[in-house]
Amino acid sequence: MFKDKVAIVTGGTGALGRVIVNHFAAQGMKVYIPVRSMPEFMKVFEQGDETEFQGLPKRYGLPCDATNEEEVREFCDNVVKQEKRIDFLINTVGGYHPKRMVADTDRELIEKQLMLNFYTTFNFTKHALTYFKINNFGRVASIGAKPAVETTAGKFAYSFSKAGVINLMQTLAEEHKTDNITFNSIIPSVIDTPANRESMQNQDFSTWVTPQEIAETCLYLVGDGAKSFTGNVVKMYGGV
Repeated sequence: MFKDKVAIVTGGTGALGRVIVNHFAAQGMKVYIPVRSMPEFMKVFEQGDETEFQGLPKRYGLPCDATNEEEVREFCDNVVKQEKRIDFLINTVGGYHPKRMVADTDRELIEKQLMLNFYTTFNFTKHALTYFKINNFGRVASIGAKPAVETTAGKFAYSFSKAGVINLMQTLAEEHKTDNITFNSIIPSVIDTPANRESMQNQDFSTWVTPQEIAETCLYLVGDGAKSFTGNVVKMYGGV
């Protein structure tokens, strides 16, 4: 079903993104990853391929700043020049900020969070959509965040930017509900990554959501079994 499908995974060298990339590649897909640094890409996907992922179809890294719309447009154009189409887009680029109450929040923080969490998703979705419409086919899954749907003190800038991601997916789902193009959001609670374990050492890691579980959910959302799923918010809260 997935052999030779063409996927873009943003944030593909991150702790979550790399798991999604490898999971998709294991299904026979060609996976393209926007990267700021090719040495970083090589470190993650070449030198690190000595065990379970050895021999997978090649994953392709192309230089691109996801916050720069023109670079994103060029990235999508280059993928299509090579593959003639884009089938799937998984948006995982993002980041959060330390706790900061609204009274201490400035415009700079809000704009940084919007650029990192919202505009990266907006840029890639907008320019992949150009080719989805040409082929009347496309699947998009974007990573949201629990604070985007549940009010969280001290996280306004982060929650505001991630709420934009969810609204973007739902708006696009409504705009393209008669097309064979779907848009969905996944909301994890806490993702079980080395960085999160380091910053929250006293928590029960067994209640967290693993990157592999999220990767499997992404795969389901782009598969034939989910062709009627669009505009949904998939909550993956684990035991948190």
